[in-house]
Amino acid sequence: MANRVPSGPEGVPFLGSSLQYADDPLGFMERVAREYGDVARIDVYGTEVYQVADPEAIRRVLVTNAENYRKPTLGGDEGLGGLLGDGLLTSDGEHWRRQRTVMQPSFYGTKLNEYGDIIVRDTTELADSFTDGEHTDIHAEMSQLTLRIVVESLLGSRIDGMERAIREALIEVGERFQPGPEGFVPEEVPTPRNVRYRRAVDRLDRILREIRRQHDYSGDEDDLLGTLLGEREQGNLTDESVRNEMMTLLLAGHDTTALTLTYAWYLLAKHPDVRREFHDELDAVVDGTPTVDDLADLDYLDEIVTETLRLYPPAYVVYRQANEADDLAGFHVPADTVVSTPQWVVHHDERFFDDPWEFRPERWTDEFRRELPQFAYFPFGGGPRKCIGDGFAMREAKLVLATLGKRFEFDLVSDTPLTLVPLVTLHPENPVEVTVKDR
Repeated sequence: MANRVPSGPEGVPFLGSSLQYADDPLGFMERVAREYGDVARIDVYGTEVYQVADPEAIRRVLVTNAENYRKPTLGGDEGLGGLLGDGLLTSDGEHWRRQRTVMQPSFYGTKLNEYGDIIVRDTTELADSFTDGEHTDIHAEMSQLTLRIVVESLLGSRIDGMERAIREALIEVGERFQPGPEGFVPEEVPTPRNVRYRRAVDRLDRILREIRRQHDYSGDEDDLLGTLLGEREQGNLTDESVRNEMMTLLLAGHDTTALTLTYAWYLLAKHPDVRREFHDELDAVVDGTPTVDDLADLDYLDEIVTETLRLYPPAYVVYRQANEADDLAGFHVPADTVVSTPQWVVHHDERFFDDPWEFRPERWTDEFRRELPQFAYFPFGGGPRKCIGDGFAMREAKLVLATLGKRFEFDLVSDTPLTLVPLVTLHPENPVEVTVKDR
């Protein structure tokens, strides 16, 4: 057993490095890796965190010794657990394993092809609403689109007219998890942020009850909500557990894909040569409206999405907590230590990526992919807890880009640099305004 203890920033009494982290979380993680190496010790709001940026050590945490690393409780009284309960994203142990097994079939095989039809149809409806020359917030548009897609695909309902209300409530929910001391205040304390958060959760719960009412379960539905309701009928799930999985799907099932799409449109607008090649490939491969079958021949589109997820990973850090002491990259990790594995840091490491801050889809050749260490790139996490919807998300992102890209270009309204805010996921601080241009 190694006995080396990693170094890290000293911080100040009681607060440690909390203020520096809250001021600039992404920059702070970068500086820690640069100054203290692949394993560093940080004190954040009274919690000792080991930041791990070595791909092989990350692989040990997420894959080879995953049984030793549980989901931690971070932030406020219960962190995300206060919102999602025992949903798939936050639960552990036997309940998590059973839920993963029950839900897995909805994200693989022929189901993905069925979702493809919904994705293209809903995206075409959005495209039909655009007019040449209009200005729009592409992040808001992508958020509302992916909300419609996830509810229709996985929950078997339409939410026409409710997208904006859901998005606004989700924004208020996300604000509670902004870096800073108020995010660690228990939910029951009526701070202004907590009051807004509680009201937003109540609104989302009312919407989920309406979605469930619309579903009208009869026992033969083959969507994911039907599967969950079937488990409830058999006594394997409670009503609260069904609610928790629905909330997890609503939050996690749309947000990361909406962000991926937002950043992809932003990057395409900033790089006209890439955008030109993107459109040329679509014109050469796609005849009319894109289909799932077209994706196999859209190699450059795949590289664009892959590079977008590297440069702006919506899930920018993964946390785990050690059950028992372990060794990581030659350092001793005591039991109960919280370990962070930051995609943001590793995805921008020049050891693995030339010009890591540049948008270069062409870097993703077959040879480059083979030689890249496995966990130098992990936008969906890894191991047993790898995002269950990674295949769904990739297919959705590519079909939305292809469907809209066949008909439009999007130019940025302003040259203002993109400012990022790390909430639960990595969000743009301001609207991403674009001008719609017919092709």
